[in-house]
Amino acid sequence: MPYSTSSNPFVARFGGYFRRRVLRQLALYLALMLAVVWGGVALEQARFSTLAESGGKANVQNLSRAFSEEVKATVALVDLSLIQLRGTWQRDPADFPHSVAEHVRHLRVPMHITVTDAGGSLLYSDAAAGATPAPQGLALGDLRQFAVYREQGGDRLYVSRSERSRISRQWMVQFTRPIRTPAGRLAGVIAVSIPPEYFLRFYDSIDLGPDATVSLLRLDATVIARSSRADGNRHMGATIPDAPQTRDASTSGAFRRSSHLDGIERFYAWHKLPEYGLVVTVGQAVRDAEARFAQQREVMRSAGLVVSLGLALLGWAAIGAADRRRHALKALAAAEARWKMALNAAGDGVWDSDVSTGLVTLSPNAQRILDSEHPVVSWFGNDSLAGLVHPDELPAVRAALRAHIDGFSADYAMEHRLRTRDGAWRWIEARGTVTEWGERGEPLRMIGTFSNIDARKQEEQRMRRMAHEDALTGLPNRVLLHDRMRQAILAAGREGHKVALVYFDLDNFKPVNDTHGHAVGDRLLRMVAQRVRAALRESDTLARVGGDEFAVLLPRCAQPQDAERVAATILARLEQPFDDGERILRISGSLGYALYPDCGPGDGDAAESLLHCADLAMYDAKAHGRNRISGSYRTRII
Repeated sequence: MPYSTSSNPFVARFGGYFRRRVLRQLALYLALMLAVVWGGVALEQARFSTLAESGGKANVQNLSRAFSEEVKATVALVDLSLIQLRGTWQRDPADFPHSVAEHVRHLRVPMHITVTDAGGSLLYSDAAAGATPAPQGLALGDLRQFAVYREQGGDRLYVSRSERSRISRQWMVQFTRPIRTPAGRLAGVIAVSIPPEYFLRFYDSIDLGPDATVSLLRLDATVIARSSRADGNRHMGATIPDAPQTRDASTSGAFRRSSHLDGIERFYAWHKLPEYGLVVTVGQAVRDAEARFAQQREVMRSAGLVVSLGLALLGWAAIGAADRRRHALKALAAAEARWKMALNAAGDGVWDSDVSTGLVTLSPNAQRILDSEHPVVSWFGNDSLAGLVHPDELPAVRAALRAHIDGFSADYAMEHRLRTRDGAWRWIEARGTVTEWGERGEPLRMIGTFSNIDARKQEEQRMRRMAHEDALTGLPNRVLLHDRMRQAILAAGREGHKVALVYFDLDNFKPVNDTHGHAVGDRLLRMVAQRVRAALRESDTLARVGGDEFAVLLPRCAQPQDAERVAATILARLEQPFDDGERILRISGSLGYALYPDCGPGDGDAAESLLHCADLAMYDAKAHGRNRISGSYRTRII
């Protein structure tokens, strides 16, 4: 009997699926579908590579900006310390070790201070109190900063390469300023030495993967400090050939290349500090940036396999995978934004805002920093801002918020004062960025941080005051006097009036000091400052320029007789007895005065010429018997 397919139940039910035509169509269908599926997988893999690159560049750009601000703040504080300590050395070398100890205690920066003469012989080192004292007269004159200060005039901060200190034998970076005589000659160099590792503490606060690096370079491409988990900081002093960040004239930028030091390919971002001759660089390894998407890559490959094996569920699987991908990317973007802000916050308060309502949800730390009773506050409303932000900073805060919300700035960052519940003002740093946008491009959500920077602001104010005020009398010092003289001379040049300077010292002050002691002498100096200051106009400046020497700047003077009248008033005040409780102190003064432009500027600095001219006039008064006034307004410095 012939074979009949209808007599076999399996063949009868499934035989049609094995016909040549069905198999041929199935093969074509599979070919088309597999091409679509795996083509889509390949495109998504390429998209993840693009996201990894853009994310890595954004990360290193933000961190390089933060690193540069930290380095800039550190170098600025070190420079202020150099200026203050230099003034102390010039006024009272005996008190210099005490001032050094005070600076080290307040700054909490691991540093050593040295002072050398113009030839480079060591005069002072705070390492002298250690186990291996620094030898007096140690020759340091071959260091680069001495050549710079001999060849170039002026007063500039010089940042050295990382070198082994001849005193401590440790790797150090030196920050130096020249010590000059009143005539401008080099009298010595004061230096602050800081371990390069101190600038790498920023590395511990970032998380860009195991092969991330942060570097601090000079503009000649010499490495001051470089940190990575694999190499530590062993490339100090190396020179990076063909470094884009030092050749580019811009202040910031980004590039991708393999490192000349360890061969790892990274995304780099850099930011220059041209005023200090430094450039900071942050790098994230390309493989570390792409590793963040390893899980997504594996998911896509598995999805492609499942789709290939289950073509019947292709539509559902493709739609589900696309939907999951959109949500995953959106959640990833929000998580990255929160991560960046949390990184910038360094443990401070985080806030999350609904831009449309202006309501801000505060973390516990943010509540504490804002001194807020409630975890949800209104922040973006004009009335709310006016009640919280200091009036001096309110316009800038509103402008910065509006610029970011309208898309004109990459992020929102402001430092301003905030009113607390007891009515006091507190300095905070506010940062934020829009993380979610609506379908029409309108901002929906913004997250950010609040940081309490009260202590930093107070320290900055204290350092500025120390750099510009005399510690004993509270009067402006020589640095601040010189600055106000330059401003007054510029105004006089524009408006056509004269500037006068009265320079005087105290006759018979040394006998008071020798007879009654330095404490009485110090009180006498303070009484002199109070008495003379009371006789001057609000616009005049009384400064203590050293020892028992003072100067009075008259920024607007019509004729020499006006300066002479002020000098006569001062002399009369000095001749009056000073009551020091148990004793009456009697002194007088020798005064000289000079006028600009009658006394300068010659070929040099107009302010220095005027100061020199008045100083000569004072010495003329001392030479003719003291307790008198001498004018040199007709003398011109050539």
